[in-house]
Amino acid sequence: MSEDQIIVQLNPDVPPTGSDLGIVNAARKSFGRRSEWDSVILSDQELNESGDKYKDWTLVETFYEPYAGCELRKLKDKDKRLLEFLARGMTADDFGAFVRNVPAPDTEEHYKELVELLWQWRNTPTHDTPFNHGFFSFEVKAPIFVRAQLVKHEYLIMSEYSRRYITEDIEFYEPDVWRGAAKDKKQGSSGEITTSCIVDKFGEHVHPRLAAKDVYLEAIDTYQSMVKAGVAPEQARMVLPQSLMTAWTWSGTLGAFAKMCQLRCHPEAQYESRLVANKVYEELKNQFPVAAPLLVEGVL
Repeated sequence: MSEDQIIVQLNPDVPPTGSDLGIVNAARKSFGRRSEWDSVILSDQELNESGDKYKDWTLVETFYEPYAGCELRKLKDKDKRLLEFLARGMTADDFGAFVRNVPAPDTEEHYKELVELLWQWRNTPTHDTPFNHGFFSFEVKAPIFVRAQLVKHEYLIMSEYSRRYITEDIEFYEPDVWRGAAKDKKQGSSGEITTSCIVDKFGEHVHPRLAAKDVYLEAIDTYQSMVKAGVAPEQARMVLPQSLMTAWTWSGTLGAFAKMCQLRCHPEAQYESRLVANKVYEELKNQFPVAAPLLVEGVL
């Protein structure tokens, strides 16, 4: 499957750092205050009999002596509300008042009021600094056209596999489904192409999958011939298409990766880029189960 070609995994040399509580305490630093986890130690029997009571708690440690049990922890409610405030940019009460003031744009006057309120919302100061104390590093493998989209996101450090030095291990991305162009947009895709709609160099109608394979074979042959003839790899690589697979180490803060996921996890984002973003988002939620969804999915 083409999905198997796209790989996102944590960098084994740089484990994730930080926690939801770390973000809370970074925010409280200005006031010289700290918070602590809510925690509880339960025996195996107590945990088994608790039902869903501790479903939102995180297992910290398992004990085997002197009795079998475990320690669970979660963020205090007041600290969760603080994270919501930081992610939203205003308190829940202020946000409720803001929403109630939004008029239905049924007249020109109401429309102008709505525009003014939207600009007010857009210019509300964010409080994102505390979210940048958590750090992630990923190892990613994806086609060049996906890397080209993702590299646009700011504050993410990237070290990429280079065809200036490596001339072997050429692999092209081959999608399982070739999608049609979206009819109502300048970009995006819609549906699956199942017909032989491409005319090849012999005048035959072929499916896009076969047309792409012809391009890949010709590109590899030309590239390898150039390298063998002594052409510099940094120039020979120009004949390789954007579907060429590449790999990179990708590092940054929780806040930076969350901004990427907010855009690229969206259903209208390109499917291949969405595969990368969704896998990154899963790791963000594993490390920051409260903060990551607030940043990526929003908070009311």
